[in-house]
Amino acid sequence: MERERTMRVAIVGAGAIGGVIAWHMAKAGQRPLIVARPATAALLASDGLTLETASSAETLSVNATADPSSAGVQDLVLVGYKAHDWPTGLDLVTPLLGPETIVLPMLNGIPWWYLDGLDAGFGDRKLTSVDPEGAIAAALPTTQVLGCVVYVGANRPAPNRIAWNGRKRLVIGEPLVPTSARLADVVAFLQAGGIDAEPSADVRSAVWHKLLGNAAYNPVSALTGATIDAIIGDPALRSVAKSIMAECVAVAAALGIEDRPDLEVRLELPPTLVGVKTSMLQDMEAGRPLELGAIAGAVAELGRRAGVPTPLIDCVAALAGNAWRQRWGAAV
Repeated sequence: MERERTMRVAIVGAGAIGGVIAWHMAKAGQRPLIVARPATAALLASDGLTLETASSAETLSVNATADPSSAGVQDLVLVGYKAHDWPTGLDLVTPLLGPETIVLPMLNGIPWWYLDGLDAGFGDRKLTSVDPEGAIAAALPTTQVLGCVVYVGANRPAPNRIAWNGRKRLVIGEPLVPTSARLADVVAFLQAGGIDAEPSADVRSAVWHKLLGNAAYNPVSALTGATIDAIIGDPALRSVAKSIMAECVAVAAALGIEDRPDLEVRLELPPTLVGVKTSMLQDMEAGRPLELGAIAGAVAELGRRAGVPTPLIDCVAALAGNAWRQRWGAAV
């Protein structure tokens, strides 16, 4: 389609997820602009972006800049920030935006826009656990956002090198309506760029489906140092993970999510995740801040709004945060 050939696209945040998406789009000839901090942008522009798998590595030339204002308004902006990086990273996003720009936040956990469009009985639209000052909501109206649930396994051993496990799936949906022409356009564009993009008519359900694993495994892995298969294989840790999932399901049900997953089935592990460290464990080991706000804090906050207690989520998140402070001597 014409839109596929002319769409102006930027990817902000050249971390593991953003790097995988940018590399595949570049491989398909779409040449998105990567917007990153100066040192990373310079390295990408000079040396390219390398994607490594278990059997190969390939480096591609990419477009990169540290100055988003020089790029002009984009049609589509994909953002690979972790949830806690959004408030301080908005300076790289907002110069790319016009009134018709579509923003695709590739996030784990509950997004800041989640309460928009829900019954007013759940309170105001501000989720303090993910957008404490309201800066993200003020900069990015939900009408310009497409929800996105990410299934990408990767880590970044160097600023221009991504180690990837083979998954590149994005589930994308409208936050305020079931579907739209722009949703179809973005999904088709990403598919043409080699991404396993798929539309969802209920992106909030998709958010919770992914969150079950994030909430159950991430904080526990950060506390124990265990990989996902080790958590599932240990009877005590498996019980904790299952109970966290049950609390998530109860909160989701109170918010109108009708999906009731079989938790034993949900605890079955695909072969691609054997031996895999969660992103939160990687962050704990590297001294990076933990995504506790979006993955645990937001569930607890929504639970309070809906009158559903989340004692185990509260406990494990508090323990993980304290473990990080004890290890690295600073706030999460």
